[in-house]
Amino acid sequence: MASAEAWRLIHCVVFGGASRPFLSRLAREKDIWNVFYTGARRAAADHTRTRGRIARFVENEEIFILVPAERTAEIMEFCWLQLEMDQPGRGVINIIDVTAAHPFVMPEGTLEAG
Repeated sequence: MASAEAWRLIHCVVFGGASRPFLSRLAREKDIWNVFYTGARRAAADHTRTRGRIARFVENEEIFILVPAERTAEIMEFCWLQLEMDQPGRGVINIIDVTAAHPFVMPEGTLEAG
């Protein structure tokens, strides 16, 4: 069943971390809450020294953002600038058409009446 509204998935892969403040700004400034984030740390050995190896830890993060089709360019530009993707080796951004999607909705009864 296709969604009535067209959606796009923005997939960001960021090398070096630092995307947690970005997620807060995305929600606060652009009112985008349909985000999934995952991170992984990898170790790389430095072989330039003769006596021993020094491990270097690098964080890689993946961010999946579900946006309405008409806001794709705006949110993609925001991602590009805030994640500093213009730096070499910083990461990549992909935009994928979504055939059927709905924004995240809290089930009824989960929020207390205040």
